[in-house]
Amino acid sequence: MSQKRLRRTFLEAIHSIKDYIDQHPLEIKTIEELIHRTHSQIGINLLHQGFRQLYGARIKEYEIKKRLEAAALLLQQDEMTMQEITTLCGYSSQSSFVRAFKDVHGITPGQWRNQHVPLLFQ
Repeated sequence: MSQKRLRRTFLEAIHSIKDYIDQHPLEIKTIEELIHRTHSQIGINLLHQGFRQLYGARIKEYEIKKRLEAAALLLQQDEMTMQEITTLCGYSSQSSFVRAFKDVHGITPGQWRNQHVPLLFQ
């Protein structure tokens, strides 16, 4: 296989894995599962290296960011409790969820909900 074709195959695999994360942000998965679910033909080390070069973040960092972006949307819908969202996002404690959410969004989930849920009675 030529180097150019090999490079294209790896790039396609990395893009495919990113797309899968984007489409399934609340799904908790290992790197091996990502490779398997996207039918990618790429080694773990090359995937880590290529993903970071292309997207400026490690895969797990990117997954967490996407998961917490999904959490923000759930908070806006105001249909689930904070504990339900915490669990759905894969956190075992609400305090770790709040800390991670604040790292990504700059405010706590409660503050986010208060700012983004329309008031019914004013």
